[in-house]
Amino acid sequence: MNRRATATLAAAACLGWAALAAAQDADTIKKQVGAPVESFTGSIGGDMNFGKIGEDWYATINLGLNLDFGIVGFGIQAPLRLLMKDNDPENDDFGGVLRREDWDEWTDYLKILRYFRFGHKGELVFLQLGDLPGVTLGHATIVNRYYNNTDLAHFKLGITLDVNTDYAGVETLLNNAFVSNLIGGRVYLKPFSFWDKDSYLNNFALGFTAIADYSAPYCLGYQQLAADGVTWEPQAGCMPPGNALPAVQPRFDGENNLIVAGERAATVLGGDLEFKVLNLEWINLTPYIDLNGIVDGGFGFHGGIMTNFHIPIIDLGLQTRVEYRWMERGYIPSYFDSFYEIQKFNYPFKDENGRYGPAHTEVSDRPKRAVVEELQNQAGPGLNGYYAELSFNVNNWVIVGGSYDDYDGPWNSNLRLYLTVPAFDFIKFGAYYYRHNFEGAGDAFDFDEKSLFLAEARYQIISFLYVIGQYWRVWRLDENPASGTYGDYVATDDWSIGIGAAYNF
Repeated sequence: MNRRATATLAAAACLGWAALAAAQDADTIKKQVGAPVESFTGSIGGDMNFGKIGEDWYATINLGLNLDFGIVGFGIQAPLRLLMKDNDPENDDFGGVLRREDWDEWTDYLKILRYFRFGHKGELVFLQLGDLPGVTLGHATIVNRYYNNTDLAHFKLGITLDVNTDYAGVETLLNNAFVSNLIGGRVYLKPFSFWDKDSYLNNFALGFTAIADYSAPYCLGYQQLAADGVTWEPQAGCMPPGNALPAVQPRFDGENNLIVAGERAATVLGGDLEFKVLNLEWINLTPYIDLNGIVDGGFGFHGGIMTNFHIPIIDLGLQTRVEYRWMERGYIPSYFDSFYEIQKFNYPFKDENGRYGPAHTEVSDRPKRAVVEELQNQAGPGLNGYYAELSFNVNNWVIVGGSYDDYDGPWNSNLRLYLTVPAFDFIKFGAYYYRHNFEGAGDAFDFDEKSLFLAEARYQIISFLYVIGQYWRVWRLDENPASGTYGDYVATDDWSIGIGAAYNF
């Protein structure tokens, strides 16, 4: 991207009314659909807006600074939410003004340092601390664009560290430096380099990946409707499947977090081979094979080709990845993806056995770790399918991209799309879309509970002052006990308009 033309304060993505109440914000949507992270030399600025969180109204002030010195870059931020109107029930904010949920954990203070970066992906040493906007390991068949901060109320200071040499290398991931639950990495070896590191055969590499969420939710706590039909009574143990008991729903703790009644490690292991057939300045071509397995789940095979095509004279860039997939029913490709921090609590899947209701219907209130075992126990052969990904950049005027995967049987298609138009200084536009578990082209753009999207436009009033408008759908945790989807992540539409200032340098 053109650094000056596309520079924008990352905090500006937090503008908006509904974004404050949602588990995700507009910037999260961009990361989840695979849109490229905006790059810039530096910026300083801030924004102010008013929004509703639950039943109360807050003013949000967000100041930030981003600096990029090439090999080193960092960003700091100062997000403050000030209570303007306190509706029932009464809040316990700091000083009656500063929102307590934003600063009630010691890790929340780490969000001031939004990120620190040394080096770049693929270089000899690459290190990033703090916000991790889309971590990928290897060929992205296990960890693909993982994002550690989808929940605005719980900041995680993550770490990713890579070391790449002519002989071997390592890629690592910790989602939270001090209390990390997601830990792992990939090591790779170039065996022919020990004879001749300049040989064409040194384009061959073999790797091994091991990564685990050692405290992944396995089942949720629940409460049951009492005989009076009004009172909900907490129950011990895990929420039962289907309609085994009358009227049950998940339970929350005092800070509106889902109560996890059981945990089990979610562990994925994999081996891979690759050979860079072409490794030129204007084109790279890399076939690869990955074989992965989920502990207590199934195995999956990936065979694909990655290409990177660039013509510097007209600044035309094209990246593609095409992949064939075969998997057992208990295997989920790219298990740790952009949505993992949501789907580890609620993972949508098709219940073929009818354990959770009518057979062949979709269930969305079970943790991902439990779903793996449920899918593995379903009868039937493994699934064949494919994955295709494309990103196209024309001189930083228009950037378009997306990915699509499809497998045997109905309701097994997933689509991600993004379009950004950063060409003009006075106005910029972007659109981002994701849809899961749909069937056929006619169902690809239905805006229902399976869809997530964002459309935004920013208009430059003067050189440093701008207004921004957004319309989005996010998946928000339903915290209303009277709702039929209480404890689930449900699709929520909203819009925002705000004003901000930024100086780019």
